[in-house]
Amino acid sequence: MTPLKSGDPAAAKPPTAQDLISQNRTAAHLLENSGYGGARLAATVLLIRDGPNGIEVWVQERVSSMPNFPGFTVFPGGGVDARDFPVSKTDPATSGLDHSELWVGPPSIQHRAKQLGISPQQVQAIYFAAVRELFEETGTFLAIHGNAAGDHQVLADAGPFHSQRLQLASHEISLTEVLQKHNLRLDSSLLYPWARWVGGSEKGTVFDTFSFLVSQPVGQEPDDATSEVDSSGWFPPQLLLDGWRAGLVRLVIPTWAQLYQLAEYKTVAAALADAREIQAISPVLDDAIADPRYQEFYQISPEVRI
Repeated sequence: MTPLKSGDPAAAKPPTAQDLISQNRTAAHLLENSGYGGARLAATVLLIRDGPNGIEVWVQERVSSMPNFPGFTVFPGGGVDARDFPVSKTDPATSGLDHSELWVGPPSIQHRAKQLGISPQQVQAIYFAAVRELFEETGTFLAIHGNAAGDHQVLADAGPFHSQRLQLASHEISLTEVLQKHNLRLDSSLLYPWARWVGGSEKGTVFDTFSFLVSQPVGQEPDDATSEVDSSGWFPPQLLLDGWRAGLVRLVIPTWAQLYQLAEYKTVAAALADAREIQAISPVLDDAIADPRYQEFYQISPEVRI
């Protein structure tokens, strides 16, 4: 690297207070966004409903141009970013933005932190990322009106917030700003912690991914109006596993394993009832190679037909 000379404008310009604030926030975010073993935090949502032949889950086939898991069938979700973290009332860079006023329980943030084994700040970021990603990728908005916290009723129509969906997807705004502007709240009781997988993508990025079960909100229907997917839809978990065996569906082990687990349930109510009883979510490591429940995934190599 060529050293800066004294006459170089860049050498003569000291960092401003705003520069230092931004640098500090970036460093703090990178630290907080480190999950198990330094992996990047991420969130996925298993959006489920009762279908005519049993439980169904919403999945998406990612476009071939995606940097991670191209062409694979996945649940809606993605990585946590700086917008998802709670912000300080004393931080001039984020004045007026505060997650604590936007979180409605039970359970409390502290309860979820203990259950998930992460900090309260990370809990808030994980939940905000899950809600944001689900909204960006499917148009399903898990928010309640600020004056309806006691009823825990999610929005029946997310259509009026379509422009905010586009702004979120383009990183123009944060979910915090959307909730504040429209007097909405994030209701943590709508998202049930389900699993935590730590593993890498084909590009080498290691993710610490938290999965949540969510019952399809009454009145809202997911769509595939996103550039990240080729196709999407509702499917019985067992049908997706059968499609994988036939080489028609590409799955990574975390998706395969969660479909395998979800296929055991006949109804949404039964799945959510078991999710409520989970006391602690432990990270699944090494792609669960030694778990006898998932040996089929490693012993069978279906010929890809798509």
